[in-house]
Amino acid sequence: MIDEIFYCSNIEQLKAELVANGMVDEEGNYTHGNTMTPIKYNGVKSLSLVRNNVLDLALFPSLTRLGTYEEIFADVDKDALYKSVYDYTEELSYMDEEGVVHTYFRPQRLGEFA
Repeated sequence: MIDEIFYCSNIEQLKAELVANGMVDEEGNYTHGNTMTPIKYNGVKSLSLVRNNVLDLALFPSLTRLGTYEEIFADVDKDALYKSVYDYTEELSYMDEEGVVHTYFRPQRLGEFA
């Protein structure tokens, strides 16, 4: 199985593309796959982990295949798209109940636990 990351430039446009390209069930009702894979949103943009892609991406201009994590992190342009939704280089902080401020970074991989 191959896990790849897909970038969506506009989730509303993707919904319209899904309807326009016949993503319907056996009874003709609009449908989309139910997924348990991580999805990260930033406004209308999103990233999603996709296993064993079978989509014809020419039908979905709002989707871009970024590839495996190795491919993304080896390519400056792909990494920039990835970070436009999920910026793992951004330092984050929170204050605990004792008033101590803790800083951390997100894991580099979407959906990964540190």
